[in-house]
Amino acid sequence: MNGSIRQRSKGSWQLRFDAPPDGTGKRRFISETVKGTKKEAERALRDRLAAIENGGYVSKDKETVAQFMERWLATYVATNTFLRTQHGYRGYIRRYIEPKIGQVPLQSLTAGQIQGIYADMLGRGLSNTTVVQLHRILKEALSHAVKWGILTRNVSDATTPPRIQRKEMPMWDIDTINQFLSTVSAHQLGDLYYFAVLTGLRRSELCGLRWESVDFARGRLSVVNTLQRITGYGLVDGQPKTLRSRRLTALSPESVELLHDVRGRQIEQQLELGDLWERTGYVFTKLDGLPLTPDQVTKDFARLVRKSGLPHLTLHGLRHAFATLSLTAGVDLKTTSEMLGHPASAV
Repeated sequence: MNGSIRQRSKGSWQLRFDAPPDGTGKRRFISETVKGTKKEAERALRDRLAAIENGGYVSKDKETVAQFMERWLATYVATNTFLRTQHGYRGYIRRYIEPKIGQVPLQSLTAGQIQGIYADMLGRGLSNTTVVQLHRILKEALSHAVKWGILTRNVSDATTPPRIQRKEMPMWDIDTINQFLSTVSAHQLGDLYYFAVLTGLRRSELCGLRWESVDFARGRLSVVNTLQRITGYGLVDGQPKTLRSRRLTALSPESVELLHDVRGRQIEQQLELGDLWERTGYVFTKLDGLPLTPDQVTKDFARLVRKSGLPHLTLHGLRHAFATLSLTAGVDLKTTSEMLGHPASAV
C-alpha cells in the first residue's frame, strides 16, 4: 500500500495514499492535510496506512450529527423498532440533539459537547430520567456509526449521564381499592377500570384488547395487541414490546363474568344501533363500537379519582392495585409478575 508526503507550506503537509477498497475495482486516492513537523506527518501517514491495512480506517466525512441521526432513523430504527419507539426517538433528537449539536460534523463530535447537552437539560429543569433516555438513544445511534465504519469509537462512552432518581410510587391499600371499585361501578368506563384492577393490564393493552384474544372456555387471555395514539398517525395497532409482555394469562372467575357482561351489553348496543355500530372487534369501546382513545382514558381516570376524593393515583397505578390484591390473596410473586408481564424483581 503506497503513500506520499508533500509540503504545502511551513508546518503544513499533504498526505496522499491509497484509499481502502470499495468493491468497484477502481484505484482511488485520499488526500489529507496535517499540521506539524515532517516527522509528525510521516507518523500520521504510517498510522493511516496501518489503519487501512487492519480495516480500521475511517475517512473524513462532512456528514453532520443531524444528517447522520436522520439516516439512522430512516434505516436502522425504521426497520428494527416499533412505530411508537420511532416516534419517541425522533422527538428526542429534534428537541435536544439538533438544536445543540445538529450542525457539528459527526466525526468532530466530542464527549464534552454531549455532556453539555445533559447539563443544559438539567439546568432547564428536565428530569434525570429524560436525560438518561437521551443518553441511551445517542449511545445506540453512535454505536451504529462505529459499526458502519463512520467513527472509530463511541464518544458517548466517555460521558456521564445523571443517575435516575427512583421515586416512591403512590399505592392504594385494600380499602381504597374497594372504595374505587364501588365508585366506578356505574361509570361509563367502569368496566375497563375494573378489568384493569382484576388483570393488571397496561393502558395500551386494555384499549387494544380484542375479543379474539379472549378464551372464555379455558378462562384465559392472550395479551398480543396494543392500541396507542401516535402523532401524525392517529390510533395505531401494535404489539407489546417484549416477549415477556406478550403473554397468556389466566382469568379469574370474576374477570370472566365481567367480560360476559361487557359482551352482552355490546350485543345490545349493536342491535340498537344497527348499521351505525362499528364492528371493530375491541372489548372496550365507545357506545358506537369505535375504539377508545388511550389518552382520553387516562384523563377520564384522573378526573374520576379527583372528583371521588380518592388519594392521587395514575392509571398505571391500577397495575400496582392488581399486584396488591393478587399478593394479598396468596398468589406467589413469580405468578403475579408473569401476569403483569414483568420480571419477578419488578413487583
